Amino acid sequence: MYSAVLDACVLIPYPLFDVLLRCADKGLYRPLWSDGILEETERNLIRHVNVEPARAAKRVDTMRRAFPDATVTGHANLIPAMTNHPKDRHVLAAAVRANTGLIVTANLKDFAPEHLEPYGITAIHPDEFLLDLLDLGQVAVIHALHDMLAQNANPPTNVLELIVTLDETAPQFAADLARLMT
Repeated sequence: MYSAVLDACVLIPYPLFDVLLRCADKGLYRPLWSDGILEETERNLIRHVNVEPARAAKRVDTMRRAFPDATVTGHANLIPAMTNHPKDRHVLAAAVRANTGLIVTANLKDFAPEHLEPYGITAIHPDEFLLDLLDLGQVAVIHALHDMLAQNANPPTNVLELIVTLDETAPQFAADLARLMT
């Protein structure tokens, strides 16, 4: 199974983060993050999405419990050597320490190929990543989405609503879902 560091920006939009982690739960890949990525996620949920602090903390705590081996440590000493955008050097350092070849981020401009190539790492948009997961395990992805819809107390509550909500963050994946699930 391959692994991917998930940047905070893909852990904030609710349906996107839920789909990503449900696919991981189905064994399609191993999610990775650092304490810094989770702190940024919690902070931005509160500041930019107006999630109550207790709910933001609960989401991050649930992620830690659901994927206890996802947290990358021991990368702080690598941060000064990273040459990508300063605010995202901690993400690249975590990927280097984890020895993964992939960072999933919607913020591709802060992860230019010339900064990643020396480490054999690629930054990929979540839309492209989800399309890859769909290619690798279509049945598992569809099962993950059905499980998600069956268990969610919050919208989206049906396939069409899920497709609409994912269209903003993963439009091609949403289009493929529309073709496959409706």
